[in-house]
Amino acid sequence: MKILLISDLHLDPERADIQHCFDQFIHCCLEDASNIDAIYILGDLFEVWIGDDASIPLYQHSISQLKRLSEQNIKLFVMHGNRDFLLGSAFEMATGSTLIPDLYHLKTKQETILLSHGDIFCTDDIDYMQFRKMVRSPLWKKEFLAKPISERIDIARSMRNKSKQTGQKKAQQQADIMDVNQISIETIMSQQKVNTLIHGHTHRPATHHFVLNGQPAKRIVLPDWKPCAEVLTI
Repeated sequence: MKILLISDLHLDPERADIQHCFDQFIHCCLEDASNIDAIYILGDLFEVWIGDDASIPLYQHSISQLKRLSEQNIKLFVMHGNRDFLLGSAFEMATGSTLIPDLYHLKTKQETILLSHGDIFCTDDIDYMQFRKMVRSPLWKKEFLAKPISERIDIARSMRNKSKQTGQKKAQQQADIMDVNQISIETIMSQQKVNTLIHGHTHRPATHHFVLNGQPAKRIVLPDWKPCAEVLTI
């Protein structure tokens, strides 16, 4: 049996190319359904998610595609990303998926692998970490989801524009500030008692080998889906 891991699709009604990749991925999975045990989506499946009530109709096609997989007994596990941290129980029900926490233990026959979206390790970006703490708080999410959909759309648009401007400025100043911090990586891996980490978020696909507590360790970074789909298979 195979386990598939993907991340950072950033599905967007305005990006037909990514939607086409996703549809092809679903088609391939359905053809090979008897050999696939589970699919893990490690955050940012969607470009923006402003609540199940508002976003499910917008992404109905993709949600129906995911439901087709779960109906074929492929287990779907979805992690919140920085773009879609408001995915909720209605999304789970509509897709047949299970939302999993960041820092999730995937147990294989060989080892326990730590799964993460990845932004939790970007501790050099102090402004982002403060913003992340704010929007992930139960109070902020409750207040945001209580707002009218039109107001949520405006807020999300404003946040995305600000994020793009900030990201461009940081990229010009110091590209590494938005990457993960190796000390944070090693600290959390040690706390979680794992030697393998798989994450996305940074859009810098690579396999990094290092020594952790005297033992070989590795960090696998999943790619985003621009311009094409890439899948990690266990």
